[in-house]
Amino acid sequence: MIKIIGRNKKEFTIEKKERIVDLYSKLGLSENEYVVIVNGDPATDDDFISPEDNATFLEVFSGG
Repeated sequence: MIKIIGRNKKEFTIEKKERIVDLYSKLGLSENEYVVIVNGDPATDDDFISPEDNATFLEVFSGG
């Protein structure tokens, strides 16, 4: 299961193993605005997500 948490919330599944950087493109998300957590651990753009993984794209907010 993949979750997007931020201004837009969405949940979906993937059919095959995919690189995080490729998912950013498919989902129309900016790499600079999200942190990805896979199975409880931070992940890099070059890491892969498998269909059985639990992944969260967490939008980063900043301000004062």
